[in-house]
Amino acid sequence: MNAKAVRPWVSRLVRLGYFAKGVIYTLMGVLAIRVGVGMGGARLSDPSGVLMRIVQQPFGLILLTTLGIGIVAYAVYYIVEAVADLRHKGGGWRGWGDRSLTIAKALAYGAIGVQALALAFLGDRPDGSPEAQARTALQLPLGSILLVLIGLGVAIYGLTQLKMAWTAEFDEDIDTSLARREASWILPLGRIGTGARAVVLVLMGVALLRAGVSERPTDADGYREILLTISSINPWLLAAMGAGLLCFGLYQLCHARYAKLALPK
Repeated sequence: MNAKAVRPWVSRLVRLGYFAKGVIYTLMGVLAIRVGVGMGGARLSDPSGVLMRIVQQPFGLILLTTLGIGIVAYAVYYIVEAVADLRHKGGGWRGWGDRSLTIAKALAYGAIGVQALALAFLGDRPDGSPEAQARTALQLPLGSILLVLIGLGVAIYGLTQLKMAWTAEFDEDIDTSLARREASWILPLGRIGTGARAVVLVLMGVALLRAGVSERPTDADGYREILLTISSINPWLLAAMGAGLLCFGLYQLCHARYAKLALPK
């Protein structure tokens, strides 16, 4: 099969990955809003928790498998994009820095995709808790340094996303001109959502950095722990953050339509 025949399938699978991200963040945002406004029966969740909720729904196994395939395809594509430098970032500190962040982001989402497929096909309950991941990292040679570097990477990525939201910049993987012509409301939605998620990422990065320095995996926080901390400050602040994550989820659902992919020629 030649490259021209392959590219449409690659594009569809990557777009499915954006759709899967959108579903996960949308559900996380809705749950956070419900907890923030005091609706009974709602609990805060993270991506692993969302996967468990999905599989328990009617046709959940089919949906979970579809989402898992999409996220894994998304992760593989962005790893290949960064390694092959399909967006022509070049070498040097800046080029490799941008490409390394892309790979790190792809690996993080890839882990979620693998969890989804493991749950769908093997029935393995995903343990994507930050404490478990931090404990695994600390067991590796120079694990504390690795955890510090991961924390720095997450925090830096969060800060770059926060800057993009503030300055109305957008990732180069979305066709902003097409989005403005067809549905201009998508871009403000993306700014709000990107800013909200960026705040969570910065806090997560700081927590991972702290866990690496202290060598205590319990210091590592993920989405659920960060949202719990926000809730302890003010429930309405949690509701606002949930609304931001909901916006990000809806933005990712739209991103599936307006994704601008760098495919090899």
